Amino acid sequence: MTDADIGAILSQSRANNVDHDLTGALLFQRGRFIQILEGPDDEVRARFEIIAADPRHRSVQLVAEKFIAARQFPEWTMGFRPLPDSSLTDHPGFNNFFEGRTGRARIEHAENEAQQFLEWLTEYWLAA
Repeated sequence: MTDADIGAILSQSRANNVDHDLTGALLFQRGRFIQILEGPDDEVRARFEIIAADPRHRSVQLVAEKFIAARQFPEWTMGFRPLPDSSLTDHPGFNNFFEGRTGRARIEHAENEAQQFLEWLTEYWLAA
């Protein structure tokens, strides 16, 4: 997957999510995606069904489903490691998720349960 492909996914996802009142996070690493969606139940379920039915996706799994009182990712973002000379770091919605704090410090400073999950997942995922 090229930076252009990732940029297109980021732009399309942000547009779709605005249209459906969804927020969350999408991480990309080594050809795999992990996504958190939050918003109205019917919209989240409908979007998940669309994602799962998309023939470009394989092994789509629902990891958890939970009611939350307030959004944990109010600004929809996508974290990925762009190529060193990438212009995507200036792309709206890019999150430099994989840089900065490492190890236990990331988990201890995560702001909420969803971010703690992503921080733990990142350690697991990057170690693989």
